[in-house]
Amino acid sequence: MSDDKYRSTATKVLSSVYQASSDFADAHQGQNRGAAAGTAAALLSMGIDRVNRTGKSASRSGSLDLDYTDEQLEHIRQMASSAEENELKKHRDHFVDKLMDKMLKYTIPDDSPDKAIFEQKINDPSRSERPNLSIRILLSNFKKLAGKMGMFFELQYGIIHIITWRKPTKTLTALVLYTTICLWPHLVVTYPLIFLLFGIIVPGYLHRHPMRTPELIKVKKRGQSLFSFLNEGAGEHSIIDDLLSDSVLGDEGLRPTFSGSEESSDVLQISPSEVISETSVSTDDSKKPIAKSQLALLINMRDLQNLTTDLLNGMDLAEKSWFETFGFKDEHLSTFIFYGVAAATSVVLFLGQFIPWRLIFIQSGWAGILLCHPKSKTFLVELSNAKKARAAKAPQPEEIIESEVKKFETNDIIVDDAPERRIVEIFELQKKSILHEKWTFYSYSGNIFDTKKKTRLAGKRPGGVDHLSKVVPPKDWLFDFGFANKWTIDYEPQEFLRQRSLESKNLVIREGEKSGWIYDKDVESQSSDITYEFRRRRLYRECLRYGRAPKGSRKS
Repeated sequence: MSDDKYRSTATKVLSSVYQASSDFADAHQGQNRGAAAGTAAALLSMGIDRVNRTGKSASRSGSLDLDYTDEQLEHIRQMASSAEENELKKHRDHFVDKLMDKMLKYTIPDDSPDKAIFEQKINDPSRSERPNLSIRILLSNFKKLAGKMGMFFELQYGIIHIITWRKPTKTLTALVLYTTICLWPHLVVTYPLIFLLFGIIVPGYLHRHPMRTPELIKVKKRGQSLFSFLNEGAGEHSIIDDLLSDSVLGDEGLRPTFSGSEESSDVLQISPSEVISETSVSTDDSKKPIAKSQLALLINMRDLQNLTTDLLNGMDLAEKSWFETFGFKDEHLSTFIFYGVAAATSVVLFLGQFIPWRLIFIQSGWAGILLCHPKSKTFLVELSNAKKARAAKAPQPEEIIESEVKKFETNDIIVDDAPERRIVEIFELQKKSILHEKWTFYSYSGNIFDTKKKTRLAGKRPGGVDHLSKVVPPKDWLFDFGFANKWTIDYEPQEFLRQRSLESKNLVIREGEKSGWIYDKDVESQSSDITYEFRRRRLYRECLRYGRAPKGSRKS
């Protein structure tokens, strides 16, 4: 009984506070204080409902000896009195929906035109069928979206850099491209095809089948850039930078801007009597901007959440199609598309001036818009159903189907190249003290470790391993698994020294050497600090590089 008494007292106190908050909200509708009181009343109302449900469930389960469980009693108690109420309740059980209903009741006056707009948005079936507002989903979508927006940010800052002459060569290139498009409009179709060809398909192929790149010796920059005069005055900023800084850092960038021309034109069309009435209405509306913004914020947050979900789904689908079609996952298909795009680019590039582009774009635009009309959907569905019905009534023989499929096969395109073969080398290092004649193993290293190497001059040990089984091939390369530790000794070190142009004053091949050892030259005469002499011989073996896995195949 003490629990029931305490619950009853708490319910009475909450009810009195709720009534006071409701009365205050009704008396100050459209004001900040009314909005705060209405929100508090909404929260108190949901709290009272929860306390009442808990109390009734406890009293029923404690005082009555029924065969129903607590879950069944709760279900019976919450059953709607009519089908209409049940249908309405089905979409209004979420906490945010209840909160918006209470806020709409207490924060927006009944005679305000905004109330009808908000009611229409809240009760819109297309919104009601979508997921309700969830902070977890919203934050998850923003986190995923932030990880996928790098390309858009690069495009944004790339355009800013072109406009502000941060990179003069890029700016001049953009101007040349723009000029060519103005002179030959058919290049609008050619440039995307060229980007698809050399910006997507070719890099996808090079990722799958890396090219052998020669090792070039870096040289110092000589001369002066042709467009270096455009970089003069690099400390100055473009007017675009100033405008962007003002819009972001200035006070005007922190509040919405309005078009004065639109407002002035509206005022000129209003009669004096209308000016007086509009002034009074605007004065009343100025008291309730916070109330409308709070309700609009909740609605927009849910719309933004669902928008990000659709955007992420679209990005995932685009990435899947991108990698499967152009990433050489199916190499025959990607190669066939490459040839098709190359042929289309050539046709458009050389014959584009004879194609009636204006007529094509006009007809395509009209056709696309007409197909998007709602009445066109019925026609398209009927056309699709009729086509399926005809196919079901007159099935084609398997031989015909196979022959049709073979027309589009691209098995004659050979893309499975043989693995690339390269030679990897390592040096077996041995040392001995100048006071002894016995050579001992030192390391297997990729460093020839002569007397002029920095690691040796610094007294450091070269990077290496103590056993050949620990030697790993370069990145993306593999050893032949059929031959473990198949290392070959180079018994002709003279040819190796000649090809590498190594200095003979540091290395020497002693007379009668048949094991391929290359010795230090005149160790005793070079420095009194040298206490060890080294010799090395070259070991080499073949390694293979196969095609890489296509991009996106290891997505988590």
